[in-house]
Parts: sequence; structure tokens; C-alpha cells
Amino acid sequence: MAKKSRRRRSKARARAQQAPARIEKPPVAVQTKRATSSRASELAEEYRYVLSDLRRIGILAASMFALLVALALLAQYVF
Repeated sequence: MAKKSRRRRSKARARAQQAPARIEKPPVAVQTKRATSSRASELAEEYRYVLSDLRRIGILAASMFALLVALALLAQYVF
């Protein structure tokens, strides 16, 4: 294991290590109505299956709930 040393650092070097790196922001693009509508249409194409999947999940959940209610009513009369 290496022995710890107590060397002094130069002030400039110490400041350079402590200073946070500058992050430059990319330029903000100006969006027009046309750009926003094309983006919306791209998203609509990409997620067109979501509505049908949600509808299918809703129908399945409702049918399972109806089945549970029917089984509960049937269980009252049988037992």
C-alpha cells in the first residue's frame, strides 16, 4: 500500500480542479406551427396502437369484473 504524501499543489492547479466544467447549451430552434403539427403527426403515427390497446384492456377488465360479480351471485345460491 502506498504511503500518503502531503505535497502542496499550486494555486492555479487547485483552482482548475475545483472549477466546474462549462456546459454550453445548444441553440434553441424556433418552432413554427408547421413544425409542431408535423411533430404531432409523427407522434400520432408512432402511438396509433395505444388507443386500441387501451380499449382492449378496458373491455377485458369489464368482462372480468362482470364474471366475478356473476360468480359471487352464483356462489350465494349454490352454497
